Amino acid sequence: MATPAAPAPPETRGAAEPARSAPPVFAPLQSPPCPAADLPSLPVPPPLDLSAADWSTLEGLCATCERCELSRTRHRVVFGQGQRQARVMFIGEGPGYDEDMQGLPFVGAAGQLLTKMIAAMGLDRYSEDPAKGVYIANIVKCRPQRNRNPEQGEADACLPYLRRQIELVKPEAIILLGAVPLQYLLGITGITKNRGQWLSYGDIPVMPTFHPAYILRFSNSPQLERENKLKVWDDLKKVMALLNLPLPPPRKQ
Repeated sequence: MATPAAPAPPETRGAAEPARSAPPVFAPLQSPPCPAADLPSLPVPPPLDLSAADWSTLEGLCATCERCELSRTRHRVVFGQGQRQARVMFIGEGPGYDEDMQGLPFVGAAGQLLTKMIAAMGLDRYSEDPAKGVYIANIVKCRPQRNRNPEQGEADACLPYLRRQIELVKPEAIILLGAVPLQYLLGITGITKNRGQWLSYGDIPVMPTFHPAYILRFSNSPQLERENKLKVWDDLKKVMALLNLPLPPPRKQ
């Protein structure tokens, strides 16, 4: 059967911002953000040596980071979440509105789908067991306004934190969610042609796949939604096979 052509998958972090009466109480609010346009540009950040930073030091540095303009408009730093000795690490692009409010990654609609993806692998997003849990992080830890993609300078400023997180977690596999982490972490463009193909970050196997937010774009087209979910599932099964995780029996046709 011919597959209908899908639109190119630009990465987003969700739909339009919902109205909120007050931010949830998850972490102390920082000073009210000011529009970046009203402030002078920050200088180019110096190189950052995090080779000796442990988790506590790294999280503290992120909480007070002002290495790029995103620090001026954020509500909360979204450091990352999950089992810090996990076998699998998921990397997205950056916080959306809900994540910026709560200080946690992937908590909106895309996050709900990611949680289901993780469960389908036989893993548990919230497990403290290294064999069952996962770790989730993003290319940038502060929300780009209007849910745009991070710019090169923003990614460059934040990547040292992510690279140190990878060093600390020591995952057996990394799953990249969408074009943005593929581009900024590996320097490779084109999620459609590269998804499902094994790549590497140092000696760590890397599997790129579609961002959950991209899948949600097809919610009004059930056939396209199913086809793209199956593509993502095929990618996840490759990671499961690599890690010797139990694969579900094939569905009867």
